[in-house]
Amino acid sequence: MLANVHALVRTIDILRSPGGCPWDRKQTLESAAHHLQDEAAEVLESAIAGDPAHVREELGDLLFMVCFVTRVLGETLPTDLDDVARRGNEKLVRRHPHVFGDSAARDVEESQARWDAIKAEEKRGLGLDPDGESILKDLPASLPPLHQAYRYQKDAAAVGFDWPDADGVWAKLREEESELRAAVAAGDADAIEHEVGDALFAWANLARKLGVQPDVALRKANRRFRTRFHRVETVFGNDPAAMRAAGLDAMEAAWQAAKRSERDAG
Repeated sequence: MLANVHALVRTIDILRSPGGCPWDRKQTLESAAHHLQDEAAEVLESAIAGDPAHVREELGDLLFMVCFVTRVLGETLPTDLDDVARRGNEKLVRRHPHVFGDSAARDVEESQARWDAIKAEEKRGLGLDPDGESILKDLPASLPPLHQAYRYQKDAAAVGFDWPDADGVWAKLREEESELRAAVAAGDADAIEHEVGDALFAWANLARKLGVQPDVALRKANRRFRTRFHRVETVFGNDPAAMRAAGLDAMEAAWQAAKRSERDAG
């Protein structure tokens, strides 16, 4: 196993060296990190699609980018893949005393609480003030906004800023719908954008209360739409002009037929 990792690292060294690949040589730490993010998204898409073989393929691409980013970082900071792995392993062991130490955690909540406490202590050791931080974890701007909403609401709920059940969120959704309709009636573009954002935020909160990851649910809905719409297109010979000429009713009939075929196949 390690031999293949070492071979991958050697390949990357050649790609980055003089006489290597021009594309690989021109990558910066920032651009390489963006590619790493893209590959991680590909792994997620494959996992959501339930395609283990594709997950394995994408994990190879992701591992390549982890090694590649490490190589680029090592050109300005003394580090390599072994150093990165060592630091990651030490952090995992340190933050799991209930697994690698003498203590035990009763449940997921206690496990998370211990993780957070140890993380806060680590920050104090670095001269940082964990008590001055918000309960809302810092999230990268590149994170999908629907997932950001989910994470913020989950963090707030951890300190009790939450409805006791989903009924409160349903009421909030009705409130946001009413405010959005009022903004639309007034023709206020800024207010419409504002209220659409609030409505989406509330829907993400409802998903959390129902035990659903909203970004995963939306990814699956996007995939269903794409699959069904492709079937609709085939009905009209993949001809946009024919689709427009057929009209909405004919396309809706083809859409419903696509849904029925999915149910029959399932």
